Amino acid sequence: MIDVEASSLKGAMGGSHPPERLSYPIEVGVAHDDGHSQAYLIHPQPDWQDWNGENGNEDIGRIHGISRTALFEEGQDVKFVAEWLNEEMEGKIALCDSPNAQADTFWLNRLYEAAGIERSFEVHYLYDYMALDDPDMGAAYEASGIARQADHRAEQDAVDIMMLYSEYYAIKTDNGAALELDVPEI
Repeated sequence: MIDVEASSLKGAMGGSHPPERLSYPIEVGVAHDDGHSQAYLIHPQPDWQDWNGENGNEDIGRIHGISRTALFEEGQDVKFVAEWLNEEMEGKIALCDSPNAQADTFWLNRLYEAAGIERSFEVHYLYDYMALDDPDMGAAYEASGIARQADHRAEQDAVDIMMLYSEYYAIKTDNGAALELDVPEI
């Protein structure tokens, strides 16, 4: 599973925006079915100017609670993050919860373009593999324990998606053996 947090939604869902006002990735997280998960903040490129800050504190991102200052102080170089993702996901299909994988693919494309390297994995929409209208989806959601209010952070979101996927397939295969995942503390 993969999750990408971004500066805003500008351009990710279509629409026309000047290049300096397009959203960009600020954090990428992955969760594997073996319980391993990890994430990195991303240091913004000089031409990445978009930001959707909180009213009253423009430094803090509105949805994820990550500060722009933290990105500059703690964020990793785009090439480092892109190479790490390629190592983690090479030849795999990463599932995301972005409808049709549109937003996460947009942000990953921005990351890889800035890094000057090619992505070595595919990104697909999670719900192409799980039916939202399936009666078992509610049970899987409840069993996963992910119904909580928290800032959106890439690693936790990727773990939550993996937990939901695991519970859903445990129900569907009727083996009751959902994956045991280490949930990161944020």
